[in-house]
Amino acid sequence: MVPDNDASATTATTDALLKAKAAVTLSQNLKSDIDMEIESLEQQPTPPHNTSSNSSPGTPLTSSASSSSSSYHAGTASKPAPPCSTIVPQKHQSESGQQAIALTAQWNGKKLPFEIDLECTIGELKNKLMELTNVEPKRQKLMLVKGKLPEDHVVLSTLSLKNNQTFLMMGTPEAKVIKAPEILPDVLNDLEEDYTPDDEAFANDAQNQKSLKSTVSKCDINIMNPLRPNKKLLVLDLDYTLIDCKALNSHMFDIMRPGLHDFLTVCYDHYDIVIWSQTSWRALEAKITTIGLLDHINYKIAFVMDISTMFSVLSQRDGKPFKHQVKALDIIWQKLPQFSARNTIHVDDLSRNFAMNPKSGLKIGAYKNGAVSRHTDKELVHLAKYLVEITKSSDFKELDHKSWKSHRKLNR
Repeated sequence: MVPDNDASATTATTDALLKAKAAVTLSQNLKSDIDMEIESLEQQPTPPHNTSSNSSPGTPLTSSASSSSSSYHAGTASKPAPPCSTIVPQKHQSESGQQAIALTAQWNGKKLPFEIDLECTIGELKNKLMELTNVEPKRQKLMLVKGKLPEDHVVLSTLSLKNNQTFLMMGTPEAKVIKAPEILPDVLNDLEEDYTPDDEAFANDAQNQKSLKSTVSKCDINIMNPLRPNKKLLVLDLDYTLIDCKALNSHMFDIMRPGLHDFLTVCYDHYDIVIWSQTSWRALEAKITTIGLLDHINYKIAFVMDISTMFSVLSQRDGKPFKHQVKALDIIWQKLPQFSARNTIHVDDLSRNFAMNPKSGLKIGAYKNGAVSRHTDKELVHLAKYLVEITKSSDFKELDHKSWKSHRKLNR
């Protein structure tokens, strides 16, 4: 049998513990209610304060929370962080009553501001962008977050988006998608065959000039990143010059020519950089996105050009008529007169692409079978040194780029 005094002590201790537990629970509930009330007050006008100072012991907990939250909201303490740290503050309600965020899509040289609910999915974001650009979701490439864009079902509120964030969008409207050209009997499409144009006679041919004029009139150059003053222009082919295009299903290291990003970083200090590929826009876009050329922190691509800006010319090979497509730099020069043969160089693995501007072309060895050749290929290392060295020249027309091979041998 427990003595009376011991029983009283035990009862007192139990009561004290129960009261302490109740106080903790009350504190937790109060804080929870305060937080809820703060969020409510941010979206609604602040309710009138209760001026009564005589609160009875039976006053509901919500009244106490309301009074506390008014003082809290007035700035007597810092507001606690929202429960979901990925939802960035300064967002507002949309017409649907949900939280919305302001975003700007940079596409095709245009900036397209819009608002979207944070509870929308990435798929719904793509549909919104289709309304603005006519680019179908399946053709959209969005540089919205670091790394790979999540799946379409992912909700925007789970991403670390910033209000008024600008992101890059790539994609071509269905009406402007370039279909793969038919292989014509009189057009050479075999990449293994090539020839070197020796003079500019073909550039001055009347029919070739007519084709040039027609292409210039139909061509638009969409600047992706601002052109910088006093920079020379570097026009780079893509397939077999910068990447092994037959290795696109292989590892990234096998696709990219060794030293690619370092090469572009070095060149960017001296040149505005252009990618000109003899493929459709869809293929070009997929490739440069895959290898990370569009969002690199150390360099920017000024603009890109695809097969739609090329045309066929009639020249000669081994004394016989020879029809093939060319990359005529005059298209760029007429659209952007700050550039000319004096400050432009075109690097390609196919010298026939220089037919309209033979003195501006530099032929580089083709990068193929990347899984093997990447262990020994140093072409971009030597090319970077040459391109930096020739920037000392005030007129590229005075240079003979064929000599770059000698430069390469000296630097081995």
